[in-house]
Amino acid sequence: MKKSQLILSGKILKVLGKIALVVLAFSFLGTWEPNKLPKQVLAEQNLQSGIQYDDFHLIIPKLNLQAPIIADVDGQNKKIYFKALENGVAHFKGTAKPGEGSNIFIFGHSSFYPWSPGDYKEIFRSLENLQENDEIIIWHQKKEYKYYVFETKVVDPDEVKFLKPTTQEQVTLMTCVPPGTTLKRLIIIGKPK
Repeated sequence: MKKSQLILSGKILKVLGKIALVVLAFSFLGTWEPNKLPKQVLAEQNLQSGIQYDDFHLIIPKLNLQAPIIADVDGQNKKIYFKALENGVAHFKGTAKPGEGSNIFIFGHSSFYPWSPGDYKEIFRSLENLQENDEIIIWHQKKEYKYYVFETKVVDPDEVKFLKPTTQEQVTLMTCVPPGTTLKRLIIIGKPK
């Protein structure tokens, strides 16, 4: 074989190896059941038992979703917010908290690398299944706050108007869509009823 053919063969083998890794990763994701992670199983049990939370917590009954909310996360610092998202969903620093009468902004993963740490890599994967009037519950300082889905939209990643304060209390949930990409953002807005 000529040297140029050997180099080309080597490049082809590298590409095939990378493709094999991607296929393997996707096959792993296909068998991985995010709703059956230990913390998610506990979430379902907690929802059924009507447990009360002392800390900052998000519950979405329709999705059997519960997660700790990590407060005051710097959403401009990728290292900080990726670390926070290992342990739950994140409350964007500078936005309101329940009972403060303004916009409570919470974000979480719809998908993330399966080899990365944390049990909340796909916590918001099914967020797009929420519909108008579905319930969103937030526990903060031992008090329960209930919101109902009012609006759902998909926006570009650079649309930051949803972080702004509002004149009335609302919760804004955000995640990347479609899952497995960072192409767009799903925004769910809930208002107290």
